[in-house]
Amino acid sequence: MRIFLPFAFVSLVITSALAQPQGRETVKVGPWTIATTYKGDKFDNCTMTNSAEGIGISFVRNADGLLLILDSPKWKLDRGKAYSVQLVTGSQTVEAKALAETKSVTIAITDRSFNAQLRAANVLRVRGEGATLRVPLHGTAAGLQRLEACFNKNERQSTETNPFVAPSRAP
Repeated sequence: MRIFLPFAFVSLVITSALAQPQGRETVKVGPWTIATTYKGDKFDNCTMTNSAEGIGISFVRNADGLLLILDSPKWKLDRGKAYSVQLVTGSQTVEAKALAETKSVTIAITDRSFNAQLRAANVLRVRGEGATLRVPLHGTAAGLQRLEACFNKNERQSTETNPFVAPSRAP
């Protein structure tokens, strides 16, 4: 009985730890919240989120590159439509497509020099046919650096290196 009790306690602690869901780890960098996203047990992307002036702002770093996602509960967009936009920081302008959901758009940032310009800018202007959105970028330099580090770290990690230890999900 004396041997069984400690074994039962250890077994209960291990079972409880295994039953806990793996949460989404986050870290704050200035006004931005950076998080890792998994699909099942496989790393998918790192996100950097903030909101300003009624607009949700997310930068997503995945295997395809950097995406900007803007959302607002006030928007009524045609799902699946690609809207032409101009992204403007300082004196640099880039043409892009904003792929719509009903309340959000996703814009791929494929121009590397523009990506670098984002780190130095205080404001990103997204010019659509109907209006120009002003996206504040305060703290973005440090946030984008941490976002890239999050992606590089998590993309390299694999359970194949040690199948008995769960990968760290820290951003």
